[in-house]
Amino acid sequence: MKTIYRILVVIGLLVAIAACNDESRLSPEFEYTGPIPEIADGPSEAQKICYDLYQKYDHNVYYTLSGDEALRTNVGQTQINMLYYLPESAWPLEAADEVTAESFLKLLKSFYDALPEEIVKTTVIKRQVLIKVNFWFDMLLNYYGVWAPEFMSMGFTDEAQQGIVYWGEIDDNIGPQPELWKYSIVNSFFKTRTSTYFARDMVAPLDFAQVSAGKYLGEMPESEQAEAMDNVVDWMTGELNMDYLRSLGFVEPYAFLMITREYMPNEDMATYATWIACHPLEERQEVLNTYPLVKRKYDLTLKYYKENLKIDLEEFSKFWVNVTVE
Repeated sequence: MKTIYRILVVIGLLVAIAACNDESRLSPEFEYTGPIPEIADGPSEAQKICYDLYQKYDHNVYYTLSGDEALRTNVGQTQINMLYYLPESAWPLEAADEVTAESFLKLLKSFYDALPEEIVKTTVIKRQVLIKVNFWFDMLLNYYGVWAPEFMSMGFTDEAQQGIVYWGEIDDNIGPQPELWKYSIVNSFFKTRTSTYFARDMVAPLDFAQVSAGKYLGEMPESEQAEAMDNVVDWMTGELNMDYLRSLGFVEPYAFLMITREYMPNEDMATYATWIACHPLEERQEVLNTYPLVKRKYDLTLKYYKENLKIDLEEFSKFWVNVTVE
C-alpha cells in the first residue's frame, strides 16, 4: 500500500510540474503595442483628427497631455535642461485648449494630406504634443532678441532625435494664428524631413550650401563678424536689413546666423522651401530677379525637393497660400 501511495505522489508532482511549465509558456491573448497614451477615435472633433493622423500616418498627436505626460517620449523623457531659459510659470506644462487645438489640427492634417503619403509616414517626427507655452519663441527672444527670425515659430523640434515636436501657443486666449501656423508647420516638417542626420534617404544639399560659401556668419573671419552683424540689423530700430541678407543668399536671418555649409545646410534649404510655400510666386518674383544668389538657391531647392521628396514646391505653394484656418 505504501508503495502505491508513493507512486501516486510522484505522479501528482510530475503533473503539477508539467502544468507549471505549461503556464510559463503561456502568453497573453492581447498585448498592447500602440502609442501611450492610447489614441482613441473621438468623441471630440479634435480627437477624431488625432485618430485619423495615427491611422493614416502612424503619427502620435496629442492635445490633452500636461505635466510629465507631456514630456514623455517613446524612449524616455524630453530633455528639459536645455529649456532653463523658460520662466517658472511655464512649469508644469499645460495642455492645449480644445477649440484652438481643433483649428490647428485641421490645418496640420490638410498639410499632410497634400504631400506624398510615404514622405509623411517616413518623417522622423512621430510624436507631436500641443501645449500652451512656446518653447521656440522664448528661446529666440532670450538668446537673440532682435536677431531672431522676422517670423517667430511655434514648432519646437529640438527633440527631433527622439521623434517629438512641441507645438506652442495652442491657447484659446491667443486663438488661431493662420500665418504663424502655416509657416511653423512647413518649416518644422521640411527641416526635419530633409535632415541627413535624421533621414537616411536624404542626401546632403552640397551644391545648395556652396552658393553662400564664406557668407554664413560662422564662416566669416572673426574680424568681419561684428561689422556683418551691424549690417544685418539696425540697432536703433531693431529692423532687419533684408537687402543685405538677400545679397548673401539668405531669405531669413536664422540661416545666416546659425548655419554653415557643414552644419545643417538642409535647414537653410528648409527656409527656402518655407518661403516658397508660404508666399505666392508673384510676391517673390522681384526678389528672385534682384538677387542672383537667392535665385540660384531657389532653383536648387526646387530641384532637390522634386528629386528627393517628389514635391513640386511651386504647385504646393498654390495650394498652401490659399488654405484657410477655421
